[in-house]
Amino acid sequence: MKTKAVFLSIALLLSGIICFSQPEKGRMRPPSLKHRLSMVDQKISQLLELDKGQKKAVEYAFKEFFVEMDKLVDFSTQPPARPDKAKVDALAKIRDEQVKKAIPESKYGKYLELELKTRPKDPCEGRPE
Repeated sequence: MKTKAVFLSIALLLSGIICFSQPEKGRMRPPSLKHRLSMVDQKISQLLELDKGQKKAVEYAFKEFFVEMDKLVDFSTQPPARPDKAKVDALAKIRDEQVKKAIPESKYGKYLELELKTRPKDPCEGRPE
């Protein structure tokens, strides 16, 4: 009888550990910086047909933007708290000015269109599982 109780308690303990060790499915986290930069290259730089120097300048501008945005977002809360719109707009303006200096004026209008299309429409869109 004692062995059955011991085995039952061990089985319950192991099943409890397994259940609680599973990651939360609904946890929101941003895509990695590398993933976001590859999306910028794929959805903006390649479509604008930029040369290597222009691509590097655009990538640098977006990298700075993403790093600063990650600092503004509070990921400790569920769902993550959205940053102040004025701060986001200021960061976007800085990024767009850097991009404007890097690419020809003729491609800047197309850049603005593509940049709007790359933004996630839903808070969960674009986040890897």
